[in-house]
Amino acid sequence: MFRFKKIILPAIVFITGGCVLVLEVAATRVLAPYFGNTIYTVSSIIGVILAALASGYYFGGRLADQRPTAVWFYAIILISGLTVVGLEAIIILVLPILGDSLSLIYGPLITALILFFLPALLLGALSPYAIKLQSQLFPEEGIGAVSGTIFFWSTLGSIAGSLLTGFIFIPNFGVDKIIIGVGLLLCLIGF
Repeated sequence: MFRFKKIILPAIVFITGGCVLVLEVAATRVLAPYFGNTIYTVSSIIGVILAALASGYYFGGRLADQRPTAVWFYAIILISGLTVVGLEAIIILVLPILGDSLSLIYGPLITALILFFLPALLLGALSPYAIKLQSQLFPEEGIGAVSGTIFFWSTLGSIAGSLLTGFIFIPNFGVDKIIIGVGLLLCLIGF
């Protein structure tokens, strides 16, 4: 039982780290029909996701110090899942309007901010939160070892999410199903 408890949070950040990159890779397919598969589109998506993750790390760390409970951790996952599921509605209803009214240069940046910033911020908040919770559960481990483990598994999940999306998910399922699947998976973990 002890061993199982020790791998729960690393396993969760593996999955949520994967979800971030699944969304990031899928975002290029979401925006391409409206703004092309240009350097502006790709740079905008990468920049927005990184800004959201950085913000999530900062605010997640602060919140973890204020409310270091598993309930808050899983609530963030649930809310992130709901934002991803809601993303599909925004893509269907709002993206065509934005695509028609924004330029090919700044449109991808504005659209990526609207669509992907909040879900990525929430997912970014999870790593510092997991570090806090894991260090409470296993105080005998140093904070360096705990944070190294959490970031290792989160990054490994991101690598897996990136490769799976490009090589398996997009060719076999399509972007709409991928986004809904990610949202539902996050909601399931959050519950």
